[in-house]
Parts: sequence; structure tokens; C-alpha cells
Amino acid sequence: MTNSMIPYSFIPGTKAKASEVNANFIALADKIDANKLACDEDVAQVNETLATKADKTELINEHTVTESGTNLNDYKTPGTYIFSSLYKPTNIPKGSSGVLIVTGDDASTIKQIWYCDGTNPEIFTRNFTNSAWESWASITGLKKISNPGYLKFPNGLIVQWGGQASSSITYPLAFSSLACPVFCKNGWATDRAKSDTGLSHQSLTGFDIGSMGVFYNMNWVAFGY
Repeated sequence: MTNSMIPYSFIPGTKAKASEVNANFIALADKIDANKLACDEDVAQVNETLATKADKTELINEHTVTESGTNLNDYKTPGTYIFSSLYKPTNIPKGSSGVLIVTGDDASTIKQIWYCDGTNPEIFTRNFTNSAWESWASITGLKKISNPGYLKFPNGLIVQWGGQASSSITYPLAFSSLACPVFCKNGWATDRAKSDTGLSHQSLTGFDIGSMGVFYNMNWVAFGY
């Protein structure tokens, strides 16, 4: 039989020449050395990739940032990044601390989601496309669930509400251009001459009502921008 790794083959039962046997051993040794060299090159290439090309931060799923003044524009590697108020980053959409989630990649779109700290946090998001970051946009709106309270939607609409004994109302969040209050007075009288109740003053920061009848308290809601 002929073996491509060695120059000579032998017929069983025949006597081989010493020079041919030596030549076969030398050919096998050369083949082993060649294979070892190829393996060494492969190992060296892998080590180089791990040392110089692999982004080790890709292996981090959650990272607590402990450097001040880091720029959120630089966070493009997928992962979760936690910021305390001691290490407030730049280009933060709101607040001084929170959690940043990064998804996507350069081949398509990179997305950042920012969760403001707090028991009722506002959430912002933006995309990195065409080599530039878009503006931050709120996806939940600013809200204060209480009495009085408010809810500010991402499109700018604000809804505020309350229920209180005072006839003078100050909105928890001032409107910027338009305020439309609606109220319901609690309390009534049989004397129609004293039953008139209405707005005596209103502005972007609140309203007052005047009542000739019995006034115990009122519930109110206001819409605007």
C-alpha cells in the first residue's frame, strides 16, 4: 500500500532497506512537526483575537458604573448599566441616577432605555442611527399619583386632578399654554338664589371658584398643555 505521508511502502514478509525505513521515519517526523506548527499558529491567532479584538464588556450583563462624568453617548455595547447619583453621567435625559439598558448593534440600530430612579420612575428611550443619537423621548410620561396628582403624556397632554375642601386650587404641575378645569361642588341648598357656583378666576397655575350656595368641598380635573 502507498501512504501519502511516507515515501516508501513495503510488502508484508519482505525485507525493507534501512535507507527506506529511515526515510519513512524522517517523513513522519517532518509531518508531525508541520502539524504542530499549524496548531501553534492557530493557538497564537486565537490568543491574539482574545487579547486585542474581543470586547470583553460584551460578556458583562450588568455593570455598576463607578466613574464620574461618563458619557451615555459612548454606551453602545449591549448590557445593563447602573448609575448612582455619585457617578452621574452626561447626556442623561433626566434626574441624577438610574439604570441604562443598551440593545442592538452597529449593523442595524442601537437602542438605549433609561429608567429614572424613584418609586414611580419616568422612562426614556432613544436610537443610534446614521452615526448619530436621536433625542431622548419619554415613553411613560411624568406622573404623580396622589391627591392632588397629575399625569403628563409623551405628546405633551397633561391631566391633573384633586378633591379638597378649599375653593382655591393650585395645580401640582403648572400648564405651559392651555388649562381647561372642570369641577363638581359638593353641597347644596334649597334656596335657588344662593345656588350659583362658578369659576371666579383661572390661570395656567390654578383656579378659584365662587359659590353663593353651600360649599363643603369639591372634586376637580383639569386638561391642558
